[in-house]
Amino acid sequence: MHWRIVHKRHGDSCGASKLGIVRGLANKLFIEEHDEHASNAKGYENMVKKKFARPLPRVSSWQPRDASRPLSAAFEKQCKNAEERLLQGLEYESNFAVDSFESGIPFESLFRRELKQLIPQRYMVTDGLLLDRFGKTAGKCDVLLFNDFWFSPAKSPVFEDTGLRYFPVEGAYAVGEIKQTLSSSTLDKAMEKLVICHRLNRPNTFANRMVENRESDSCRHGLTNPLFSFILAGKIAKGDTFDALINRFFDICQKLKRLETPRALCVLNEGIVFWGYQRLGSTNEIKPALFFKEDLFQSVFPIRIGKNDQSPLYSLIQQLQLALFHTILAPEDLATAYGSLNEKIQTPSSPSIALPPDDEWIDRLLTPCGNEH
Repeated sequence: MHWRIVHKRHGDSCGASKLGIVRGLANKLFIEEHDEHASNAKGYENMVKKKFARPLPRVSSWQPRDASRPLSAAFEKQCKNAEERLLQGLEYESNFAVDSFESGIPFESLFRRELKQLIPQRYMVTDGLLLDRFGKTAGKCDVLLFNDFWFSPAKSPVFEDTGLRYFPVEGAYAVGEIKQTLSSSTLDKAMEKLVICHRLNRPNTFANRMVENRESDSCRHGLTNPLFSFILAGKIAKGDTFDALINRFFDICQKLKRLETPRALCVLNEGIVFWGYQRLGSTNEIKPALFFKEDLFQSVFPIRIGKNDQSPLYSLIQQLQLALFHTILAPEDLATAYGSLNEKIQTPSSPSIALPPDDEWIDRLLTPCGNEH
């Protein structure tokens, strides 16, 4: 585009009118030339678009791809990998113990480390002493799943990661006994520890508790805070079989109350046994027993899953997570329960030394709301 410059000549008597004519012609020529250029540019742009522009994508094809087959077994594979690492750690520890060398990380510590990766982070995984409000204890537990959001330890070590911590049994979701090798004698010791944990004083919640700090009603046909307990072993001792240990486990459980009964017996690379029940009115529907509501009023029976059917550790984590999902603990009055039992208080000698309620609150009692006051 070339601009046309028009100068007014000095002394021209008709300069103003001539200048106006010239300006009008210049504007007309500019508009015509600009329109012609714009038309040519538009045509060139359309030609380039037709020649080089990509066609619009077919958006109907933008669909999620099917990853159901690899993802359906992803968590099970993660548990299987954890089980293999535990077995490798157990073998390493056993070999060094035979040669009188210092062993590596203890088997129960390995399990706690793996367990932290397999359950939600809201659950504290640790070891420690479990005790009740009357000072009774079950001794040191290999694995504790504890609620450290609503509960605090009854006693913490002076220095971090040194010394045992004491935990109120009301704040425990689960307790586990970990054995390198399972025999009839080690099974008995593990069962004894778990049963004592169950026999600590742990007040039951009502059946329909919704959150930790609220009871929704006073229904006593169930509870929301049964303690989940389990035994996990790395291998079976020579001379014993898994079938024989299962039978011994069942025979001991027959002598226990329902809420004193350990929930699962798991041996890595071997299998697992836990409890199930058949729903009333159903002929073939078998469900895991949760010890919460319905199954408390029915008979439960052992369910066995072998290593060829499913990873034993994966089966244990399934049962544990199912219990964690349904469990709601009861933290009320813990500071008082684990404090001094001989508190003495003093009150004024005259009833006139008191703050009366506000009139606005008294007036509200005149308006019924459906609840008793």
